[in-house]
Amino acid sequence: MDGLKIVLDFIEKPAILFPVMRDTMKTKKRFLNVVFNVKRNAAYKGNHELARTDRIHTTFPLGTTEQDMIKEFHAELVNIDINGKTWLKGEMIQVTSIDNCFEDSAE
Repeated sequence: MDGLKIVLDFIEKPAILFPVMRDTMKTKKRFLNVVFNVKRNAAYKGNHELARTDRIHTTFPLGTTEQDMIKEFHAELVNIDINGKTWLKGEMIQVTSIDNCFEDSAE
């Protein structure tokens, strides 16, 4: 074993025999990232945490109009209370404006 020599031969550009899975599956999903300025709906008398906030971050598919974003946001189900009443976001809070809206992506 004393006289054993190991010779390594490096080539400039090695061939990729098997692509790495993460490299072949990179398809990013693109969407709109939106920040709404909101205020408590005056008609809501409950104590839900959502009614105490002034900004909400959410996402929408690309191509969604401002009016559709607000309409969909207000129509989202929040929860059902102990009396069986179903609450929608629009019943608890109202969008006053869009603070920020930009195209974003995620894998």
